[in-house]
Amino acid sequence: MTDLNNSNDDEERPNDASHGGGSPMDDLDAAWAEFADSHADDLKAVERSRSAKRFEKHAQRREKEALLSIDDLDQGTFTNDAPANGRGPRDFTGSSWLDTDRVMDRYGDDFVPPNPEIGHVKLSKLVFWILLVAGVIGIIASVFVPALASILGSIFGLCALVGAAGLIVQHKGHRETRTDEFDDGARV
Repeated sequence: MTDLNNSNDDEERPNDASHGGGSPMDDLDAAWAEFADSHADDLKAVERSRSAKRFEKHAQRREKEALLSIDDLDQGTFTNDAPANGRGPRDFTGSSWLDTDRVMDRYGDDFVPPNPEIGHVKLSKLVFWILLVAGVIGIIASVFVPALASILGSIFGLCALVGAAGLIVQHKGHRETRTDEFDDGARV
């Protein structure tokens, strides 16, 4: 190894005489305080700089980022090496939607399936629905006949507009279909 060239022959430190044999940390603190006092303006400018603010944000982000590492977890976290209830993903004991009849039998026969009634359909409403559907289908079909597209598009567009307008005008709304003041409009 190379010997370091020491300019102090007596192996004494140059600062030992000036500080009266204090500890090296005291010397360092005093030197740092003196440096900070003499360069206070420069240090404040650096502290307020854009780079310092970006560094501070980056440091805060990194601090939040590494709260939990994969190395902090043991292998039992992923393999469930000691199952608490002895069940796995294929040990489902509940009922499936395929067992609907069995479940319905278990809970009783008080379920009554809905019996929807369409009732009387007004002829005007049926005509407006036919016009709307024929108009939309006709507009789409007129694209495939380029020679007559402008004429057919106009005719079927008018049919679609008349059908949609007629259905909107005939719509009663939700308030008129309620049977009493306690009916909130919820339907199954």
